[in-house]
Amino acid sequence: MENLTDFARTGLIILENIKKARQEKGLRVEDAALKSGIDCGQLEKLESGDLAFLPPPYVIALLRKYALALGTYDETLFKELKESTDIPVTKAPRKRGSQAQKSAKRTGNGARNIYASITAIIVIAAATLWMIFARPYQPAPPMEATLPNVSKLPAAYTSLTSSLTPPAPAEPAASAPPASAEPDKTTPPAGGEEPAASLSKSEQEHSSATKVQKGCFTLSIDRAAMKPGKVLTSLTPSSSAVYYFSDITMPSGEPIWHEWLLNGTAVDTISVGTPTGKRWRCWSRKSTGNRKKGDWSVRVVQGEREEIHSDSITVAMPPAEGE
Repeated sequence: MENLTDFARTGLIILENIKKARQEKGLRVEDAALKSGIDCGQLEKLESGDLAFLPPPYVIALLRKYALALGTYDETLFKELKESTDIPVTKAPRKRGSQAQKSAKRTGNGARNIYASITAIIVIAAATLWMIFARPYQPAPPMEATLPNVSKLPAAYTSLTSSLTPPAPAEPAASAPPASAEPDKTTPPAGGEEPAASLSKSEQEHSSATKVQKGCFTLSIDRAAMKPGKVLTSLTPSSSAVYYFSDITMPSGEPIWHEWLLNGTAVDTISVGTPTGKRWRCWSRKSTGNRKKGDWSVRVVQGEREEIHSDSITVAMPPAEGE
């Protein structure tokens, strides 16, 4: 197959995400087989990375079933996997009759809506005219009827003239000193923050850009706290695997990937999910193969392979005793 290499690469990325989810859920291969309904022997071949034991369409179907069972189905990856097999996707022909019926139905609904709107306008206009012209005339009560009965009012309101006259301003006490005027004090914003209006347009755009607040290599991940373990500055030849952790703020909402490179050559691309908020913490794991020397690098990319961060780590021999 001409695109077998692309098929195997995308399939292994999907398989790595599924295996990661299975390990996080604490499921054995036998448990995953029962949960997904896939034969245990076929599941073991998939997990071993053998994607050629069945024709590609069957392998795609098994991977899709496995991913849906563990909740890791990624439509973008599966679309790439299908395209890499060169299997044409046939589309069902449109039924002209049903389209015509739908069009006629929409036209009929539109006409009914117009008639209903016209009827409602006519009814509202008729009701308004009736309220204006058909309502019986009621003369206004005489002015004296609106005045209160003075004999029934409290003592404070017995004089209508006095109630309408504003009271005279009170004289200030002679013993009270004049109050000193203090300047208007403006409370600064909490936390020393400046108003948003003071930021320039370029600063506002920069503050909303995707940024990796922290990226590091580590040998463990605290999954409950979503934090890396001890940060590594170098790897020893005895390290068989290493994690890379990313803490990303203001992601664009597009899928994010970790591209692993060994001595500048890309060896793997691992999907770390599609962000849904203003902060996204993620990690990927890579087997280093007990190498005695070499440089590992990780490029953090989003969307159409836009690089937003990168880090490197060197495999180095530990210092001899006494050095």
